[in-house]
Amino acid sequence: MATIIVCVDTNNASENALGFACSLIKKNNNLKLQILAVIEGSHRNLLFGSEAIGSQKKFQTNKFLKKIVENVCTKNNIVPTVSIREGDIVAEITKEVKAIGDCKMIIFGKSQKLQSDNTVLPKIVGRIGDKINASVLIIPENIGENDWQNLI
Repeated sequence: MATIIVCVDTNNASENALGFACSLIKKNNNLKLQILAVIEGSHRNLLFGSEAIGSQKKFQTNKFLKKIVENVCTKNNIVPTVSIREGDIVAEITKEVKAIGDCKMIIFGKSQKLQSDNTVLPKIVGRIGDKINASVLIIPENIGENDWQNLI
């Protein structure tokens, strides 16, 4: 079955992107949902505290995933597959897409508050583009459920 991957981090834009994906899946029963969180391994280079920082990042990610699955997926009667990977974002997204096999779309959320999204997302999308065969969609945080219906 074809899959949509929603790449999430711990901001509200991810929850909004997940909501869009759920609406899309409800309109098309031939799709399944994969939620992907990638924890960057930059803390591994630290001499002290690397393990504690990694554990804290995993704890925060799991807590956030549990919250958004409950708030968004359960509300829409959609049971997602959740994957947490650790490493380079582009490499891990590429591995996930290849592991799934039939990925039709990757969805990212874009925050209005985080300026880093304006530089990070284009770089990620640019680096992923030539490695995968799937559409990439970026959902701005300010596009809500009423707007989704016009897009779908």
